[in-house]
Amino acid sequence: MHAFSNHPSGLLPVEQNFDPSKPSIREFFAGQDIFVTGGTGFMGKVLIEKLLRSCSDLRTIYMLIREKKDKTVEERIAEMHQLPLFEKLRLEAPHLLAKTVPVRGDVSMPGLGLSSQDREQMREVSVIFHVAASVRFDDPLRAAILLNTRGTQEVVRLAEQLPDLRVLMHVSSTYSNPDRYVIDEEVYPAYADWRDTIRIAEHFDEQTLDVLAPKYMGFLPNTYVFTKSLAEQIVAEHADRLPLILFRPSIVISSMKDPIPGWMDNFNGPVGLLVGCGIGLCRTMYCDPNNIADFTPVDVCIKAMIVAAWKRGTESNVIHKARAFASIPTFLDSRLRSARHISSSIHFRIPGGSSRWCGFIRIVGLVRQYEPESSDL
Repeated sequence: MHAFSNHPSGLLPVEQNFDPSKPSIREFFAGQDIFVTGGTGFMGKVLIEKLLRSCSDLRTIYMLIREKKDKTVEERIAEMHQLPLFEKLRLEAPHLLAKTVPVRGDVSMPGLGLSSQDREQMREVSVIFHVAASVRFDDPLRAAILLNTRGTQEVVRLAEQLPDLRVLMHVSSTYSNPDRYVIDEEVYPAYADWRDTIRIAEHFDEQTLDVLAPKYMGFLPNTYVFTKSLAEQIVAEHADRLPLILFRPSIVISSMKDPIPGWMDNFNGPVGLLVGCGIGLCRTMYCDPNNIADFTPVDVCIKAMIVAAWKRGTESNVIHKARAFASIPTFLDSRLRSARHISSSIHFRIPGGSSRWCGFIRIVGLVRQYEPESSDL
């Protein structure tokens, strides 16, 4: 099977689109200081693990972490390193975990809540992955604006102060433009002015904004897609001054195989439904079976992010990354495949008292159609 790479005219085998003057992905990240927001979230954890394991010559990964009442940032990162996700690293190269450096801060605060000492410490950062966001659909408008929209503005401001910056990746969503059935690689017209929206959030209380929200957001279904779409406008306005990537994954679910199959740290989105179908708890679902189940395994998504950062860091054009899979499953496909593919190690009876059996169950990668190959990743 060929390995493929991006090309303006489509996917071409690597040997037809290979530039020997460019560093490999591993070489590009060697010696780099990397800054990650949202590093304790689902995608952020997988990103950090993959960078440490596959690009092990990097120098430092700075993780922006909020300090909680009962845990310091150091305790939170140490707890993260004990997850099953990091088991392969703990066994094969535990010294690499020391390359993750916690930085106390908060994306929803002005200046990211960073101290002057931490800013100075990160002066040599050359790659930024802005992954932090509230993915709750029912967040109050004010909180969503301050985190998803103003937080992006603060990351861009930090990036403008870094003399060695080579890549700033903003992780958005395919659903930031829900009025469009097909999402092309472009930034669409704004639903509101992002500067005015941030000022409103900074000067009005939460209750007032909650009353205003339905009128202000218009037809947009929730505060998540509204504030993420505004963040895309911030990225677009700075594209001529910074080496930016706007990355739009679809619905991110559990890992397919890397570093372990089926890893997930929550049951958000469709994962709870698919697991329920696989183990026989959920037998019916009221929906249109022909609706597209636009799922992306997290490890495939993270590989695409790393490759996109490498591509942007070695080229001069901005990349707007949507999704690029060969075939798209429907909800009917997903339910059937989850029942088959989740399975194979635990044998137990479907609840209900009948003689029917659920078969063998193994929590592994749930729905998988196609995975781009990469010798570096």
